[in-house]
Amino acid sequence: MNFKGVIFDLDGTLADTGADLADAINLMLRSFGFEPKSQSDILKHINFGARAFVGGCLPEDAEDISDEAFTRYIGFYRERCLEKTYIYGGVPELIKTLREFGIKLCVLSNKPDDMTKKIVRGLLDARDFTGIIGGSDRFPHKPSPESSLYLAGKMRAEPNEILFIGDSDVDMKTAVNAGMFPLGVSWGYRTEDVIAGAGAKKIAHSPGEILEFILK
Repeated sequence: MNFKGVIFDLDGTLADTGADLADAINLMLRSFGFEPKSQSDILKHINFGARAFVGGCLPEDAEDISDEAFTRYIGFYRERCLEKTYIYGGVPELIKTLREFGIKLCVLSNKPDDMTKKIVRGLLDARDFTGIIGGSDRFPHKPSPESSLYLAGKMRAEPNEILFIGDSDVDMKTAVNAGMFPLGVSWGYRTEDVIAGAGAKKIAHSPGEILEFILK
């Protein structure tokens, strides 16, 4: 299958952002006098946008402080989103090779747009990407296909010519909803069973395996 474009998820796909996300959530929780949570418990609530992420990490009886909790979390995360976050091994080489073969690349995340761009620009060469989109009022969050189809237009490719790569069920559902090829990665924050159950047609276990699949 020939692909003209690739859309990457960010968290758990291109970069391990878990430690910085957990630190920001726990700073927010402590600021209200709540007990901190483990990183694994915190990451159970990722993928649906920052407000849903914060809401899922709050105690069940804390709905009345959700707006202030979100504001505090954003402040904490904005300050430290690049402290412990790192690009997964093999990803820079994957991006470099895909660009050399003329394949267009984009990043699509439910993370707030400014921080999505900050992380990509801080860890990679943003010039390698035709588009970088995070969560905002501009498009509905994934798994809505709207932002993916907008990026397809920017890459001048039909949806069925695009490989959508992500580590979560939300990413796979987005790909299916947009008519793109859903490829899951095993090194992120969701299990292979969850990814497969959401429609992944292939699950890669390394960036090199992605490259082999695209260029075969």
